[in-house]
Amino acid sequence: MPWGHRLIIPDLPGHGASVAGDGLTVGDCADDIAALLVTLGIDHCVVIGHSMGAMVGMVLAERLPGVVEALVLISATLRPAFPEGDPITQAILGLSDPIDPADPFFDVWHAGPHPVDRSFLDPLSREAAAIPSSIWKGILGGFSRLDLTEIAGRISQPVFCIAGSEDMLFDAAHRVALTSALPDARTVLLKGFGHNPHWEDPVQVALLVEDFLEATIIVA
Repeated sequence: MPWGHRLIIPDLPGHGASVAGDGLTVGDCADDIAALLVTLGIDHCVVIGHSMGAMVGMVLAERLPGVVEALVLISATLRPAFPEGDPITQAILGLSDPIDPADPFFDVWHAGPHPVDRSFLDPLSREAAAIPSSIWKGILGGFSRLDLTEIAGRISQPVFCIAGSEDMLFDAAHRVALTSALPDARTVLLKGFGHNPHWEDPVQVALLVEDFLEATIIVA
């Protein structure tokens, strides 16, 4: 049944047009999104998050069970720490300002099994390059200490997890840990997709989300 919704897409602190606050942890970002909800007068919502946004979504859902009605997690993990010698870790630690949008790091960061049009990826690389290297490194440091297992276990809302089978950042072990920790989770694994399935096939991912929400949320 068709239904309408209001879509709000905030920049996380230090990203896009949002300045960095006092902290760069996932908890700090959740604080900022919670404040945004208050500012906008939103007392109920569905949170959809990808990668770091999914981590923020879990914290937000656990803190605001009366506000967050359901949670959609795309390419999520409970423990995002990258190994010290991992190429991603080394690439981020090697970033220096001004960051070049053509830096090979972004080809790895945005890589996926299915080709994505450069007219879409190039602006993303420019936006990512505009983030100061200190932000990238601060977030990486926060990831090294993050474990959302206990928080996930306290999430009472319906959760929908979407993941790609070829995710180079968060593999099968991450997916198993996530779904094992969440009390009420539905999971879809997209065969042959990477870390950004919503870029690789936005229509399919949108339809999956829509089906989940129509089955989960009662719309007046």
